[in-house]
Amino acid sequence: MQARHQAIPDTLTRGTLHPLPAGTSVGVLLLHGFTSSLSAVSGFVPFLTDRGIDYEMPVLRGHNTTPEALIGVRASDWYDDAYAALEKLAQRVDRVVIVGLSMGGVTTLQLCAKRHPCSPKIAAAITWAPALAFVNPLAKLAIPLSHFVKFWHGQDSFRDPECRRKCENYPKFPTKSFVELLHYAKETSEMLDDVEVPLCIVHSERDQVIPYKRSKRLFGDVSSAYVELHTLHASGHELGQDCEANRVFEISIDFIERLIDKASSRCEASSI
Repeated sequence: MQARHQAIPDTLTRGTLHPLPAGTSVGVLLLHGFTSSLSAVSGFVPFLTDRGIDYEMPVLRGHNTTPEALIGVRASDWYDDAYAALEKLAQRVDRVVIVGLSMGGVTTLQLCAKRHPCSPKIAAAITWAPALAFVNPLAKLAIPLSHFVKFWHGQDSFRDPECRRKCENYPKFPTKSFVELLHYAKETSEMLDDVEVPLCIVHSERDQVIPYKRSKRLFGDVSSAYVELHTLHASGHELGQDCEANRVFEISIDFIERLIDKASSRCEASSI
């Protein structure tokens, strides 16, 4: 007799999320993914501006232009660009929530794990399908292939054909840039125990690029006192642009509002 398939719970939580002190001003740092344009995460911006939440959304080195712009870019450049935006935002608000898609999720985790002058400003993190591992078996061959194959064609990261048609991601990328991402993911995986801020993870079990099971592991890898894992069932990898993007945004803004304890203010507003 075959074992019955067990449905994956939509939400797993560990620990208790404690709101920030009343009156704390919060900003959001939005980080796009590898080969992405800003449209990969910009759909979340209206959810922030509608609530008066400040934000920074930097273009990470080599992106938002042409694939050739990635040639020679190092993972440390992506981190440095994100950190510069974090510093800028931290000057305007009391605390920062970092939101990152894919490679941006890797950068998010590094910013949380490392100790730096802005560390006390980081209140929490949200990762959308963080690129800590890769589905494509050829990823393991990227290092030797990078000596012979200059560019690598990107794989499909959408489930909805209409959403795919609107995608502005690079159709190809330098193989050596992908090797940088591989090293970046490995380096970050080795420091996850140093991530201590509250963490919200969002991932689709139908992700074709980053294995969903890696986010299930991430749930237990970090030292955060509070972690939640949200499982989607229809989207591909591009969580900020695919068929469940609004669900991703709703999960993320709900996490932020619980962190800044906005539930009571919403109730007051509805009674006016």
